[in-house]
This record gives sequence, structure tokens and C-alpha cells, in this order.
Amino acid sequence: MAPKPPASADPTALRAPASAFELFTAFAWISLRSFGGALAFVERTVVRDKRWLSAEDFLGVYAIGQVLPGPTGMSFCVLLGDRFFGLRGALAALGGFLLIPGALVLAIASLFQQFQHLPQVQGALHGMGAASVGLIIITALRMARTLRGQRVGIAVALLAFAAVALARLPVSTVVLTLGVASVAWAWRVAR
Repeated sequence: MAPKPPASADPTALRAPASAFELFTAFAWISLRSFGGALAFVERTVVRDKRWLSAEDFLGVYAIGQVLPGPTGMSFCVLLGDRFFGLRGALAALGGFLLIPGALVLAIASLFQQFQHLPQVQGALHGMGAASVGLIIITALRMARTLRGQRVGIAVALLAFAAVALARLPVSTVVLTLGVASVAWAWRVAR
């Protein structure tokens, strides 16, 4: 019989990954389950399942990953891995995120070359695209909950949406402009 945790143990408390290998396997599993974007799976794993970060911390690390050059998911892996185990953790998380799925993508790409003309393959691709959009919307709504009561945060999110979706401004311009404005505002408030 397994020993019971102490009565004072908080099941909602945050915990660090046990090892860099745990980071590797978690991100390998995330990337194997995610099609069209891993954000929903990363958030679920890191915040709710593993409890490595709070929702607020996740949003912060994700925001930093968003403004760094390159794919956000890769930046997030590096930032999270570095947070817990330094360079070793960054390499483990990034390796888990890329290694197995990279090999699978190469294999699938060679198969796709041969069967791309089939209507069943085209239908499957459209279905995966729709599922990806749904995952992005769900994750955005979950992340928006973190902004409850933060009027400035909500205003920045709405401005970003309006600038990119409605005004069709380049994402890089919006991120740089609103990012600099947000940092300036946070420094002003912190004083």
C-alpha cells in the first residue's frame, strides 16, 4: 500500500520537474499529441497536469517566447527548461519537442508526396486544420481568464486583436509596439 501524503501537503502547490528527462518526455508527449499547434497541450501539461507553472507564470513565459525570434513553442521549451535546469533543461525540453515529431514529420511528408492527390487525404488535412483552430480558441479563452480584473491587460489584448485581425497590421509591429508600451506601463506602475 502506498503511503499517504502528509495532511498538510497542498495538492495544488506548484512543483519543479524531477529531472531534465521528465522535461524531455513531457515535451515529446506534448508534441506527439498536438497537430497544428501545441499551445493548448503545453498549457494543459505545464499548468494543470504537471503544475510546473501557475497560470500567470505560464502567460508570462509564453509572452516572452512570443516576442523572441523563431517559433513560440520552441522558445517556450528553451525558457521553461532553462528555468529549471539551465542549459541542460533547455536542451532536454527542446529535444523532446523536436526529436520524435521531427522524425515522424519526415516520414509523413514522404508518404504525403505519394498520396496528396487523394480526396481522403485532402479531407483529413481540412479536418486537422479545423481542429487546430478550435484548440487555439480554447487556449486563448483559458489564457484570457488569467487577465480577470486586469483592465490594462484586457485592453492590450483587445488592442492586439483589433490591430492584427481587423486592421491587418503586421504581427511584429503590433508585438513590438504593444510590448514596449506594456513594459513602460509596468515600470511606471512598479515605481
